Amino acid sequence: MAEAAQSNAQRKKRRRWRIPFPRWKRPRWPRIQIDLNDPRQRRKFFLFLTLLTIAGILMLIGGYEAYHYTESIEFCGTTCHTVNPQYVRHQESLHANVECVKCHIGPGASFWVKSKIDGLREIYMVLTNTYHRPIPSPIEDLRPAREICEECHAPWSFNDNIIKHIRRYENNEENTPVQISLILKMGGWQESTGVTQGIHWHVTNEVYYIPADDQRQVILWVGVRQPDGSMKEYFSRDMLNIARTAFVEKAWEEGRVRLMDCIDCHNRAAHEIPQPQDVVDRAIAQGRISRDLPYIRAKAVELLTPLYETEKEGLQAIEGLRDFYRTNYPQVYETRRQEIEQAIREIQRLFRETQFPDMRLNWRTYPDNLGHHDPFLGCFRCHDGKHVQVDEAGNVKDAISVKCNLCHTVPIVARGDELLVEAPVIVGPVPESHADFRWTIEHRSVTEDERQECYQCHGQGFCNNGACHNLSHPPDMVYTHAEEYRKRGGQVCYTCHQNVLCTRCHAGGIAGTQEPIQNPQGEGESR
Repeated sequence: MAEAAQSNAQRKKRRRWRIPFPRWKRPRWPRIQIDLNDPRQRRKFFLFLTLLTIAGILMLIGGYEAYHYTESIEFCGTTCHTVNPQYVRHQESLHANVECVKCHIGPGASFWVKSKIDGLREIYMVLTNTYHRPIPSPIEDLRPAREICEECHAPWSFNDNIIKHIRRYENNEENTPVQISLILKMGGWQESTGVTQGIHWHVTNEVYYIPADDQRQVILWVGVRQPDGSMKEYFSRDMLNIARTAFVEKAWEEGRVRLMDCIDCHNRAAHEIPQPQDVVDRAIAQGRISRDLPYIRAKAVELLTPLYETEKEGLQAIEGLRDFYRTNYPQVYETRRQEIEQAIREIQRLFRETQFPDMRLNWRTYPDNLGHHDPFLGCFRCHDGKHVQVDEAGNVKDAISVKCNLCHTVPIVARGDELLVEAPVIVGPVPESHADFRWTIEHRSVTEDERQECYQCHGQGFCNNGACHNLSHPPDMVYTHAEEYRKRGGQVCYTCHQNVLCTRCHAGGIAGTQEPIQNPQGEGESR
């Protein structure tokens, strides 16, 4: 009885604290009765279904279009991101019709969601003005090149050699034309023979390397996987006095060993910023800058080379081209005024497409590893003769070759208005005497009978090489080459030698690798 009384007391206590909900305030849901037999209700019902269907279709179309717009080149380059330089250069590249998302995001919902989450961080950096200037490169989390490039390209298949002609102009008063012709040995994988060779050997074989810097320009170690699974290793000479095995093992553990792929050479494929001499030579060849203007090539390159503080400063500097001709060539200034104005407008256009002062970005900012264009080493990051294989005792056994003719033939150069147009066709097996690249220097001593044998492979036009035969190297060139370099500059010397060879004696590099500009008075101006 006591327990029952206690239970009733607790029940009454709880009831006192309960707030009653008045009956008149309880929600009453409306009763909806649909009678499709009623013509009026039937019309309203079908009208509602029609409007709902139209709204759904519009939402689907709008969502689909919005999704594709956020994936478009225009949205990525002009609306969402602070990548105006990359957008401008993408429009000028061979990949201008390839959407940004093809390389930077990837297919599927997971990649899309990840990119939008990353985009929130970028929006915050834009709003707070804390984004990097310039944008860091290379991108660490970019999708592997084998998932991107090989959707369209097939570097593992064998490719024929390519004849390449390069048009240049000299920095003299006449803007003398120069044509460089060579054969690129593309190579790749030959399924019928199982042989890999040429330039694309690097992606048809497993080649690993360890870079010392973020931009992968200094290579400490190179490893090539052998058919038996072993690794053939090459170390930079600077690494020979350390515990090499432990260094490589630690690099593997830390994920610093990189498998070489397409973008290790084609690292600026869609966002290349060409060097000033490249865009100026192209503009002259296409007639957008008159070659008849004295020193126009030299002055245009000079104006496009510095990194200006602002765009306005760069455009004003280019306007100064008028004063150059007004002061030094008054007759040309009076008679060719229209051509001068056209040249100024074209150089300013080239400036806007290759210089981005607000992002602290120009052609020097990002290395270009496709080939070996001064000041970027490119191929010579590894092919410098300084990456060597050593035995257990530490003795050098082999070195990564620095022979230029592994990837292309010796350039044939012609100067003047009557340019050499004969292709540098080379056929037949390589003679034993050509195994060493020094043959390009020593062949001057061949006899007349031996020269006839040369013609069987090269043709007589091959010997009409202005880069070599018109320079008239004196016998004491090895001692006087510094003076010759000062006069002629890298444009001529590097056609055959390349700046990587200079570092064998000049460990600190060559100061001022650009060729000197001759002013109208004939005095060299150091750049």
